[in-house]
Amino acid sequence: MAMSEDTRRRLDRAIWIDRAKKAGIGVAILGAIGLFAAFQTLDMAVDNTQVAGVVETVDPLVAPAASGTSPAQGLTVGVKLDDGRHVRVVAKKERDPHVGDRIEVVEHHHHTGRVTHSLK
Repeated sequence: MAMSEDTRRRLDRAIWIDRAKKAGIGVAILGAIGLFAAFQTLDMAVDNTQVAGVVETVDPLVAPAASGTSPAQGLTVGVKLDDGRHVRVVAKKERDPHVGDRIEVVEHHHHTGRVTHSLK
């Protein structure tokens, strides 16, 4: 029994539509992976700026045990930067910061817009 030409065209069209859907899904997945990778690359790109400030507070480090610095070895230091902003950074106890000390802080400007701070 032979298939009519009209039926064959409809079948071919249905097969191509199905293939196009699968290809579109694949392209969308690859695009999402590419966007995620581009965002990660932007976050890893950092411009560092040194800023000075004065230690305002020194508190014990409150962190989960899984972090690289155990609470017994770290301090949370509140710093008022010279431009008036207040930031908190983590320091080792050996650094022995005191309220009123002038310190240098490194400001990390990530290309995603995120800004973090660390002690110099």
